[in-house]
Amino acid sequence: MSLDLTAIDDFSHNNFQYIEDPFSFYALMREHSPAHLSGTIFGGTWLMFRYADCARLMKDERLSNARSAVPLRFLAPEQRAEFADMLDIYNRWLAFHDGKEHTRNRRQANRGYVPFTDEYLEPRIQGIVDGLLDRVDPTGFDLIADVAFPLPAMVIADVLGVPVEAHDQLNRWTDDIAHLFGSTSVSVEHLRRTRKSTQELAAFLASEDNARRSRAAGGLLHRLRETEVHGYRFSERDVVAQAALLLFAGVASIRYLIGNSVRALADVPATERDLLLHPDTVGPAVEELLRVCTPVSFVGRVAAEDFDYTASDGTAVPLRKGQPLLLYVASANRDPDVFERPDELVLDRPLPNRHLTFGIGRHLCFGDPLVRQTTRIALSTLYRRWPALHVPPQATDWNNNLGFHGFTSLWVTGGV
Repeated sequence: MSLDLTAIDDFSHNNFQYIEDPFSFYALMREHSPAHLSGTIFGGTWLMFRYADCARLMKDERLSNARSAVPLRFLAPEQRAEFADMLDIYNRWLAFHDGKEHTRNRRQANRGYVPFTDEYLEPRIQGIVDGLLDRVDPTGFDLIADVAFPLPAMVIADVLGVPVEAHDQLNRWTDDIAHLFGSTSVSVEHLRRTRKSTQELAAFLASEDNARRSRAAGGLLHRLRETEVHGYRFSERDVVAQAALLLFAGVASIRYLIGNSVRALADVPATERDLLLHPDTVGPAVEELLRVCTPVSFVGRVAAEDFDYTASDGTAVPLRKGQPLLLYVASANRDPDVFERPDELVLDRPLPNRHLTFGIGRHLCFGDPLVRQTTRIALSTLYRRWPALHVPPQATDWNNNLGFHGFTSLWVTGGV
């Protein structure tokens, strides 16, 4: 890809030129313009591409996570009122909180999640994976449609204690939300569709039927309602919001990570893929897949105050209160200043793998253990069943926004 630094404002998360090959673009930006001010994205946004800047800014307390309304910036203020109820749900997400509020809500959510240990979840996730794989035709099947698409919604529904049979609806609702937050330009039509999906998801999670189901199953939805820490409990709206956040953050991440990983593993010798089959090597292998096959391309922040930041290349970055920043973790994860052989999939790369896929610092992704465990079980089961799993040549069907980067279809054969 050739780069003209005077003309890169055609970069957006919905431009298929960049969706198809973001990594060449990231490499050029790391070298030539690692801190770049886009005049077209959200009315003026700083884009950061180097590891050093992404890691430092994720921990900078002068930046805020209160960014739920950033995708609506193209609307006139009077138009935004139409979406106030949708934003009320997003504003309750602990991912969009700062300071003491974030600490309190993170502690509350973590306490609710305590019973869901790896030992508890392992057989449940394994059962769902086995059930999906039992139904495919090993002579050829669509990995995304048949496995990676239903799997994460089913797993998270099971954790919440709501019907796993609702996975199609959960996928539809959360995909609309993911498109909103993974894009850099959305239409009013899509905003209205996302508002409807958000309302329907909230109603589903708040329903009396699902409250009873989750209580009977000891599910996370019930535990979020019942958990009390230092005299504080989530309100009913907060419970629904945190459950919606887990679905939004986990469903797309796991789906695209599995698809991206299988595509990348197709170029790796079978003897190296065997690292996924052994307890002592599967952990580093999954961490490397998280680094190279990053499903969520960026982490967003907004400036909480006016301040000046100096980027790693010396670029002066004047930030004004309310101005967005996009920190491209998918670029940082391939920064040659941090990783040897940065563009290679090195499944036995030594730990700790310093990738930024889940962020860093106090805002580390809440759902990261579930993403790791579900991906590990899914991939190890796939290659245990079909060691010669093959990805034949095919047209690539990409998701329509770079924020959540991956395939909507990937045909594979079991090599049988």
